[in-house]
Amino acid sequence: MSARLQVEALLGHAVRHAIAIVLLIAGAHHAPVALAGALVLHLAAFAFTHELAHGALGLPRRLNELALSLAALPMLVAGHGMRALHLRHHARPLAADDLEGVGATMTLWRAVLAGPMNAAQYRTEAFRAGDNRAWLIAETMAAIALTVLALISRTTLGAAWVLVNVVLQLTASAWASNLPHRPPAHFVKIARHLEWTRSAVVASFLHHELHHRFPSLPLPAWESIGWMSRRNQENPA
Repeated sequence: MSARLQVEALLGHAVRHAIAIVLLIAGAHHAPVALAGALVLHLAAFAFTHELAHGALGLPRRLNELALSLAALPMLVAGHGMRALHLRHHARPLAADDLEGVGATMTLWRAVLAGPMNAAQYRTEAFRAGDNRAWLIAETMAAIALTVLALISRTTLGAAWVLVNVVLQLTASAWASNLPHRPPAHFVKIARHLEWTRSAVVASFLHHELHHRFPSLPLPAWESIGWMSRRNQENPA
């Protein structure tokens, strides 16, 4: 990976997290803003953890392992467990043991209904399949501790953060599995108009197939390849 691409990818993640932090600070006493900040933080952490899981940011191995653990905590999940099941998804997409891909095998509304059971199975299977039990135990205990601290704080931010994480985990089979693999045409059309935002959510609708073909490339590379591919289709030689 070129140094320029690495810096661009890391800067993009830093900007997403910074936006989330600004919203959370602004929402300290305003529930709607706090909820928006918690949502942005979860999605920023999801994108960052995803690229760390693939080693797509070019970090040294030990630093990548530590970053993987820390990056997943805003979502209250174990980063090493998430990596184990995500790499299984890439190795055997939509196979019988691909828990991450379950939502992509059904309609969107069935994926929503299946979400709570899928989330429970994901937790237990991530612990069983994780590639480092010590990391998994530490990450799980940290996530539990953060949840308890957020709840006993009795603050707007703490409640918003826990609520958003719970809702997104219970519906992940829809938004993180079904929609990226089976995006409705109108979603893709809207995403095309929002591509300038460099949003990881937008990229998941536009470039998911590219990610499966080149999983070790960071988000800016998907965007470049996708843009060049569309330009070649629109202007064939």
